[in-house]
Amino acid sequence: MTRPYDLVIENGRLHTPSSSYQADIAILDGKIAGIGAHFPMAEKRIDAKGLDILPGLWHVHCHFREPGHTYKEDFASGSSAAAVGGVTMCIDMTNNTPHPTSLETFEEKKELVAPKAYVDYALYGGGLYPRTVEALAKAGALGIKIFNTRHIKEVYPYITELGVLDHGILYELYEATRDQGLVASVHHDDPEWCKRITFRDFIDKGRTDARSYHDSFAKGYMYGHGMVAGLAASLYYAKLAGVKLHVLHLGVMPEGANEMIHHAKFDLGQDVSAELELGTMFMTREQMEKVGPATYNWGYAPESGWKTIENGVADFIVLEHAPHTYDEVQPGWQDMFSIPLGMTGAQEFVPMMLNAVNEGRLTLNQVARLAAEAPARRFGIFPRKGVTQIGSDADFSIVDMTREVVFTKADMLSKAGHTSWEGMRAKGAATHTIVRGKVVAQDGKLVGDRGYGRFVPGTAARA
Repeated sequence: MTRPYDLVIENGRLHTPSSSYQADIAILDGKIAGIGAHFPMAEKRIDAKGLDILPGLWHVHCHFREPGHTYKEDFASGSSAAAVGGVTMCIDMTNNTPHPTSLETFEEKKELVAPKAYVDYALYGGGLYPRTVEALAKAGALGIKIFNTRHIKEVYPYITELGVLDHGILYELYEATRDQGLVASVHHDDPEWCKRITFRDFIDKGRTDARSYHDSFAKGYMYGHGMVAGLAASLYYAKLAGVKLHVLHLGVMPEGANEMIHHAKFDLGQDVSAELELGTMFMTREQMEKVGPATYNWGYAPESGWKTIENGVADFIVLEHAPHTYDEVQPGWQDMFSIPLGMTGAQEFVPMMLNAVNEGRLTLNQVARLAAEAPARRFGIFPRKGVTQIGSDADFSIVDMTREVVFTKADMLSKAGHTSWEGMRAKGAATHTIVRGKVVAQDGKLVGDRGYGRFVPGTAARA
């Protein structure tokens, strides 16, 4: 007797970056085993009639705060929020204590988070010491994350000792990352410029409240022109070193960054990619003024962000998840330059994307590319993930484009205890989050097991 499939998803509409079509999907041992007509033998079935099926969606910019800052978030709470939102794969960042910049601290982090994840995940190695890059790569780092920045008042999350402002060290990190075949993902900046101008025009004049901070952001002082200046040097050194450069926080930076990346990619043929921060397109001024210090960016020039999707500057999209507790950020109403800066996004990411689809800003085919296939390709995990094809991991985000959600702190699974999007509505939400053939979240409820999520190593560890 033929063995039945573990799960069959039937009657749904599949979306890839290039096409959309009706088909059933058969899953066996965590892999996609069949795509096409009806599969009669199955242990379990999901009727996806009227629903849309996307390859498992990635959240590529998560700060799950573990180790060292787990009162803000930990891997269990952060990955559960992602799962409920419709995310199947997360990439976690490195500004932890201790930061994973050595083999010892990277292995400690791997061991610590392994029993906690609800979805699959990858880890960056921290880019601080060129001599440790090889060991981090062989231990499974997906890429090397470099903070070419520090906060103007030395406030977390930009841990001062993680800041790589010496361009000689930055270049050597690029060489070491190149030698391992990994991607160097960089938060660029010129923090001394930012510090001087921001103090001159805001802090020294007593303009420190949340409104003043957001004015400084709109002027390109905080998270602005300094980032573009840092990017300019970085692009040159990255090309010189021959490293695969990944630019973080596209959209946060002024339009000059878009122009530089476009030139590097399409005129110079440089190996560079970028991830677009959707917060700078979705966060309205009204919402920003409502939540104040619960968001560090807002959409003062959203059209420039949409343009980067159209012209190929943006390779993937993200709603950064950088949580802090409600009590930590509240003093920001009076002095936002002295509090930890961030926003929430793990649970809100997929509904906000789908809302953009309903508004005609994106298509489901673009979502499949920008939030699944493109990151899987860039980080060398394709075709294991990021695609709906036989033999790939059975990761799916099944969504209902008619379902409406309202973001409220009561519904958030993040330890932060609040949402940057409080009261905002989105049309479109996940009904099922499926990781390697197992439903981990359904209809807004967590149904998976803690520790089911699996560590996905980078390419150097698999060589």
